Amino acid sequence: MTRFVRILGSLRIAVPLLVTIGGVLAWGTIYETRFGTPAAQRFVYQSWWFQGVLGFLAINLAIAALRRWPWQRRHAPFLLAHLGLILILVGGVLGGRFGVEGQLIIPEGETSNTLELPAKLLLVHQPNPGRHQAIPVAFESRAWQRAPRFTVPLALEKGPVALTVDRYYPDAVTTERIEGGGTDDWPAVQVGVTHDGHEALEWLLARDPERFGLRWGPVHLLFLEARDAAHLAQLAGRASSAPPRGVVTVHLESHGTPVRFPVPSQFDRALPVPGTPYQVTFKRYFPDFVIDESGPSTRSDQPNNPAVALTLSGPEGTDAYLLFALHPEISTMHGWRHTIPAHLTYAHPAAEGLPPSSIVVIRTPEGRLAAALTGDAGQRQFLAALEPGAPYTHPWSETTFRIAAHEPRAQIHQEVANRSDRVRAEAVHLVLRDGEHATETWLGFGSSADLRVGAERVIVSYEKARRPLPFSVKLLDFRKVEYPGTQMAEAFEADVELIDPALGLTRRKTISMNNPLKHRGFSLFQASFIDGPVETTVLAARSDPGVPFVYTGFLIVVLGVILLFQRRQR
Repeated sequence: MTRFVRILGSLRIAVPLLVTIGGVLAWGTIYETRFGTPAAQRFVYQSWWFQGVLGFLAINLAIAALRRWPWQRRHAPFLLAHLGLILILVGGVLGGRFGVEGQLIIPEGETSNTLELPAKLLLVHQPNPGRHQAIPVAFESRAWQRAPRFTVPLALEKGPVALTVDRYYPDAVTTERIEGGGTDDWPAVQVGVTHDGHEALEWLLARDPERFGLRWGPVHLLFLEARDAAHLAQLAGRASSAPPRGVVTVHLESHGTPVRFPVPSQFDRALPVPGTPYQVTFKRYFPDFVIDESGPSTRSDQPNNPAVALTLSGPEGTDAYLLFALHPEISTMHGWRHTIPAHLTYAHPAAEGLPPSSIVVIRTPEGRLAAALTGDAGQRQFLAALEPGAPYTHPWSETTFRIAAHEPRAQIHQEVANRSDRVRAEAVHLVLRDGEHATETWLGFGSSADLRVGAERVIVSYEKARRPLPFSVKLLDFRKVEYPGTQMAEAFEADVELIDPALGLTRRKTISMNNPLKHRGFSLFQASFIDGPVETTVLAARSDPGVPFVYTGFLIVVLGVILLFQRRQR
């Protein structure tokens, strides 16, 4: 009777604790179906309170074993079972608190050592002078959705700025509306295209590097601006007398007339800007600009990415410039600053080339609309004037188009709504405020926004957290075996090369479904792949310091069960 009471006393805490853990696991399963595995791991399985429950259960098991003191030989199965369970729980707590789990995404032929983690961040970057701030966020939690607001102070160069997140939509859908009446010159055109019975209306923004063109059916749709009459003639396909290396145009604020400098074949010679105390010195020309291990270089002699390096000198000092003909927005994106008040542009004949099978709407220097149509073999037809609503035909693809709307000062309005509680298309609403000025935007997961408030400029992105690995992995070859007659993958594997500079180690390994690569406590498994022109492997990487405890605990529990059966047989 006394033994029975003692057993009931030990179960008085253990049974409710086990019921609690079972309830939490059931709730975690439901939570995972609604919000995904990463959210369930962060808010349930790896949370401090769940790790505390597991730790409390381990302490309870230890106390239950100590109550049998002094131990006797017949207690061995009981003690081994308790010791094994304690080790399993300790391993689970260690893995949850100190384990690392993420993905290594490597295109074929490339090397990576950056691990994508399930956790998410708001990254705030001030391009100049180069301030960075990472803000951990967990918007998927139900608690945050009930009170969706927090403010983070940002220490920027010219003073403090407050970043506020006041709305979060896990399944956002965006409706865009473009209309005129804006304060800035921001040309936009809406083109209606029809081919083979299909029709669509598409907005194109001439000054947006991501929305000035798109592929629709058999043709490319582009909207470009002609800088001057010579540029318009080049787009129209007329003979061009532009210098083969291009032209740099220097516009000084103190000198009203822009000055054009053809890129010379000889460098490090100071060229005076007529009528001013300023000089231009060309340093280097890059036909196909690339940055390699030695720094800026050219990949080939073909003008695939022409760039030019030069300096502008004057009474204020000397400014260094790196200008790109095909990507003039790079200097603005990086916030490069100069002491001399001037604006420099670089034009190259390669920038005037038009893709085959294209419909290029052109805004002339006078503000009218023209069009250049190209065929597969380089044919070109120029339409000097486009009338709104009038139909035009692309002669080489039987595609018709019309100008549905033209807004020289367009403004974009976005309306964002939420469809459900499932985490499928996340978006957050940001407000950046410095007291007098404020700006706001919606930011989707995996994207960034360039925000300005007063004199400050910051880039905010919403993305996964990352951490470097102590080694690098290069994908040599990826292979996918499909089920006969389908495009479904039956098996896939990757040949990789592991490089560990600290150990001076290089080794090759084939990673497949049940054949991981293990190194420095990390196990890399073949998890998935991304199809495309360049095949990409997705490796699941995990480092769990609790695994030895868990395996040892299971072996001890099995040993205890074996001893228990042997004792009963005797």
